[in-house]
Parts: sequence; C-alpha cells; structure tokens
Amino acid sequence: MITHHCLALLIGLLLSLAGVSQEQMPAAQQKEASVAAPQLLRKPYLQTALADSISVLWRTSSASRCALLYKPENGRKWKEISGLVNQKRVGGVENLVTIRGLKAGTKYQYRIFTDGQELQPDETFGFRAPKKASAPFSFYAAGDIGEPVENEGKPDKLAVQISNLADTPDFGLLLGDIIYPDGESEGYDLHLFNYFADVFSSIPTFALLGNHEWNVNPEQNFIQEWKLPGNEHYYSFDQGNTHFIALDSRKGQFYEFEEQKAWLIRDLEQARKKGYQWLVVLLHYNGKSCTYKQDTERVIELYPLFSKYGVDLVLNGHAHTYERLNPMGGAGEVLPEWVGNTTAYKNVDGFISITVGSGGKLRGIGSDPTPFKPDPQRCRHKNLVAVSMHDWAFLRVAIDGNQLQAEAISSLDGKVLDRFSITKTGADNEL
Repeated sequence: MITHHCLALLIGLLLSLAGVSQEQMPAAQQKEASVAAPQLLRKPYLQTALADSISVLWRTSSASRCALLYKPENGRKWKEISGLVNQKRVGGVENLVTIRGLKAGTKYQYRIFTDGQELQPDETFGFRAPKKASAPFSFYAAGDIGEPVENEGKPDKLAVQISNLADTPDFGLLLGDIIYPDGESEGYDLHLFNYFADVFSSIPTFALLGNHEWNVNPEQNFIQEWKLPGNEHYYSFDQGNTHFIALDSRKGQFYEFEEQKAWLIRDLEQARKKGYQWLVVLLHYNGKSCTYKQDTERVIELYPLFSKYGVDLVLNGHAHTYERLNPMGGAGEVLPEWVGNTTAYKNVDGFISITVGSGGKLRGIGSDPTPFKPDPQRCRHKNLVAVSMHDWAFLRVAIDGNQLQAEAISSLDGKVLDRFSITKTGADNEL
C-alpha cells in the first residue's frame, strides 16, 4: 500500500526530474501535492486581455484549488497567483486565474497548477501583455470554424496557418458559428480546443455568438466556454488605438435588439469622445451581401450609426465564403469614388464590410453541400462587391497609427488571397 508520504516523495522526484523544485510550486499548493494529481482535460487558453490584465483558463478532471506562476520572459523570479475553480456542466472543472498589473507589450511565461500539481511541466506557455495605445498590433478574424473534420471541416488546417504567421497576432476574433452542428459545449474540445491548443494558449481570444450558438441555450453552452467582457452577448474592448464592438445578431433578429442598439449608441459616443482612431464592429450576420445569404435588415438598420460615428470596418461570418464590399455610407449606398479602387483606401468617409465565414467551413463541402452560386437577386446592389472569392480563408489585420493593412489568407496553404490598406491623414482623433 502506497502511503501519502510515499506519494509525496514520488511526486517530488518527478518534479525534480522535470526541473521544478518544490519551492517553485505555489506555496498554497505544496501540501496538496501528496494526493493523486487531476488530469488535464483542456490546455490553457487566454481570455479578456484588457488593459494590464489577462485571464488564463484550463480544464481538469477534478480540482479544489488552482494557481499559476508567471514571470517576464527574460525574468528570473516567478510570481504566484491563485485562482478559482468551478465545476462545469460539461468538460470537467474550470480553473481560472486572472493576472493583473502586467507591463504593456511585455512577453510573459506561465505555468499552471491544480491541487498542487504542475500540469504540462515540460511545456512552456507564454503570452504578450496588451500593448500601449501608441503601439502597433495585429489580430486574426475567422467565422464558422468548428465544422467537424470528419465532415470535411478545416479547423485543424486553420489553426496551423494561424500558428505559421510570421508575426504572432496579439489576439483573435471568432465571428460566430464556432461549433457545429449546434454550438453545444459537448463539441468544444473535440472540434475546436484539441486543434487550437497551441494558438489559444498564447493568443487571447474574443468570441461572438452566431445562429448555431443560438440553436441551443447559449447561457448553458457558449457562455460556459468563454470569459468575455460585459454581459458576454454584446460587449466592447480596446486594443492599441482601436475600439472593438462585438454584437450578438442571434438568428438575424438580434438579442434584445432595442436594448443592444441603445447600448451600441452609448458605446459609440463614448468611443468618439475618447478619441480612438479606429472603430471596428464585429457580428455574425452580414448586412448587404452578394453571397448566397440574404441581406439582414437588422444589420442594415445599424448602417446609419456606423456612418455617423465613423466605424471603419464591419466584420462578419455566416456565409461560408469570402466577400469584401466597397465602402458604404449610412444609407447602405456604395461610395462611387471608391468603385474600382479596391486595394488602397485613403480618408474613406464610410465603412468597409467583410464576410469572412470560410475559416473552417466552405459552401458546397461537407454538411453544407449545396454548390456555391451567388444569387443575382441578392446581388441587386450596384457596384457592391470589391473582391469576392470562394475559398477557405481567414483575415489578418495589422494597425499601426494611421495605417491599417489587411490580408485574407488561405486556411489551407497560407497563401494571400486578398490584400488592402486604409490610410488616414490629418486625423484629429488620435489617442
């Protein structure tokens, strides 16, 4: 019979072989190292990277307490911080630790502990703290990604291409319809986290609800998987000199539309007062479109607000294809001066809407077998489309002061499929 004392000695030996001393373990956890270790069910993933803080979450088979050690990448001294554990309906126990007081733009390393046991001791996890408002940054955006691989979905390929980017994005945006078929928690590890473990452990993620998330109760599924700002249905956050607004378009009719619209107006007013140089709106449903999807009137109803408050980009998924529209004004009309000029924009008095809904799912393949064919009846808007291509794609956007550069990149081989830039000159709204 193995006693607790023997187990403690054995664990101590294993930690020593892994290069981790008992003294390096969080102090509050050392006494618990004598019991059987919980199993890691989901590797760490980064959430709510805001201002000087970031949250680290992971899942285990059991847990009574959790903690992590962290330090600057070139530092020598590890700092300890404890967190909270929460039994989930599906997927074991959530471990959650929030780190505050981070130095802007600094790279950190971290190690995770549950019940006194370091999980993944032979793997180094790391992240970069949110940057200063004046610093350049980049992000990726992809919609409709969690199609099962057995249905010819490509979440595995998408994760590889994001990892292969020459410059690691500062954060990622998932534009809804994250898990198929019905956004259920039971599919998150199988169809998403198992492929994105390396991406999510080093790049913070912000997620949005799509119509498939609304096929089941989002409070019991989507919101149980993510830690997002605000009420988690709709929220906003800042990165660098840019303000991001995430909306819940539900199934095209929007979650609590009137309340959400009133909140959106207040949020846009505050963003303009604070002087953010760029405004980006995120949602799942398209507004106007020449894809096989219908126009969404609720989104079009928001166009006057986008124009009034100077929104620059509107990003959505929903249609399993890629489509970039010409700049539009508040009435949803294309600005004629930009028709034909599709790569370099300067001082645009309107917003550019992009559908990027083929990160891991493509019309005409797998569970969406209908052949892709743009519907002329839905393409009645004159000169609406700047660029369209039916291919697996995600978007990478880099912002540096008054310059925005964007690329649509193949989820399969990393080739650039579309590229454009926006320049602002004489702007008086810089932070």
